[in-house]
Amino acid sequence: MAKDEKDEAEMRPHLQQMVTFRISRLHARMNAQATKILKETADISLMQWRVFVMLETLGKITPSEIVRQTDLDKGQLSRAVKTMIEQGLISSETSESDQRAQYIDFTEKGLEVFHRARPQMRDRQARLLNALSPNEQAAMFNALKKLDAVMDEIER
Repeated sequence: MAKDEKDEAEMRPHLQQMVTFRISRLHARMNAQATKILKETADISLMQWRVFVMLETLGKITPSEIVRQTDLDKGQLSRAVKTMIEQGLISSETSESDQRAQYIDFTEKGLEVFHRARPQMRDRQARLLNALSPNEQAAMFNALKKLDAVMDEIER
């Protein structure tokens, strides 16, 4: 075995034990899969899907509020919102109380597109969760909550 191959073989088990590596790898695979599904079913991006999900969950909302609630990248979200408005997927309305605030909401066309993608995305979500027993699901969400808390501690 060549030195480079040996170094790589020795590194693999170590990487598999690194929380950040495992989560990053899983995150990348999940995003790639979701992107493919969304492109094929509704011809929308993952960020556009996330905007739709926030609208479905919270109703009319400002992009700033989406950023606050999700930690999505502000620039990417802004570009997605702009594109979605141009495509007629969402509408934009200036707040009466704060002229700087822009509320977004579904258009009829946007709802149609969202409903086209939703069954496959929900099925995917269910399949992911159903791969785990209820106890494993609870443990996973508890572990994620603990990792979030540790991240907050580290950032302080």
